[in-house]
Amino acid sequence: MMQKIRAFRIKSVITTAILILVIAGILIFGSYWINTQPVWAVDKTVAKELLAKLPIKNKRVIEFIESKGPELAPKYQTAVCTEFLIKVIGIEDPLTNAEMNDIRIITKSKLDSLIEADSPIIKGVQTALLRNAKGIEIKNRDVLPGDFVQFWNKYQGKAYGHCGIVLDIEPDKTITIYSSHPLTDGYGKQKFLWPDKSYFVRLK
Repeated sequence: MMQKIRAFRIKSVITTAILILVIAGILIFGSYWINTQPVWAVDKTVAKELLAKLPIKNKRVIEFIESKGPELAPKYQTAVCTEFLIKVIGIEDPLTNAEMNDIRIITKSKLDSLIEADSPIIKGVQTALLRNAKGIEIKNRDVLPGDFVQFWNKYQGKAYGHCGIVLDIEPDKTITIYSSHPLTDGYGKQKFLWPDKSYFVRLK
């Protein structure tokens, strides 16, 4: 009888320990996801009334993405976020190799230090379009659908970046973008919590 009680207690301790580990794992993953990844994928469009009032290039960018987005990034592995952006911008303003490399953020320097210093390197598409006066810098509260964004989040000392085209924005709360992302396995519309650092730019 005592052996059965001891075996039951050991089994209960092991079950409880496993349960605690599973819950801890879920909480850690949840914290990582919320701080670095989209909250969810969305299925919305820019309202027709707002679309009609947008700058002409913003309007054309939105209309192009809505019609051709799945073709530009059918799978995430074939077109990551930066390559998706390059394809979209190229329809309006062909990019130089230097501008494409700006968007790709090619650097051997430590990202954390560059982000901390607000280096032009980590501003991606903003730096690319300002390079040859193809775009204008936009501040958070002036952002419109069809503007481009590079943003960063830091989680446990590591930097996580992403870029896309603005679909909707609630300054200091959320940002919804057109992009290519693993969550949507390529093209999609993803909603993020407001990032730690964000850099917006609009085509001239």
